[in-house]
Amino acid sequence: MKRKTSVTYREEILEKYKIEKGGEMSSYLLKPTRKQIKEACIWLLNRRKEPYDESILNRFFKFEDGENKLYAIERVKGDKFKPIVNFLNGDTKSTTPANLELIAWLIDFKPRPLSIYLRTTQLQEAKTAVAPPDAPLLSLKDEFDIVETPETRVVQRNDKSITIISQINPSLKITTIVSL
Repeated sequence: MKRKTSVTYREEILEKYKIEKGGEMSSYLLKPTRKQIKEACIWLLNRRKEPYDESILNRFFKFEDGENKLYAIERVKGDKFKPIVNFLNGDTKSTTPANLELIAWLIDFKPRPLSIYLRTTQLQEAKTAVAPPDAPLLSLKDEFDIVETPETRVVQRNDKSITIISQINPSLKITTIVSL
């Protein structure tokens, strides 16, 4: 499995856009202009409400507390959307995180935002690292029998992790943390 990063997040968003040309929003995003991006935001404002969408919009538009969001978007100058148009058209290779999150929201890329996207990798890696999919779940006590020697000792052990320090020689200590 390819490790997910902010770079792969950007690449996957752009790939989804290229394949679907905006999907449900293709009438606005097929050949995007600043005005069409703004209109797509207005149209989606009360329609697309995933758990983190409000924070994505707040980050991009910088809404004031209690401000009417529809009115605030209508007041935004088209220049704010120019970097998004340039990115979608391939005129630039990257864009700001706030712009990228807005694009993810516009094309309904999932999982979004980046923090959730990165967590899906960590969860998947944890599942595959602990046991194969068909293996029964075991408790930490059942799964690990740690033998302590004078050179190795467990310094912390709980139901979520084990911390082990190994002294290879007087000048080299290795700390290993196993998280489950």
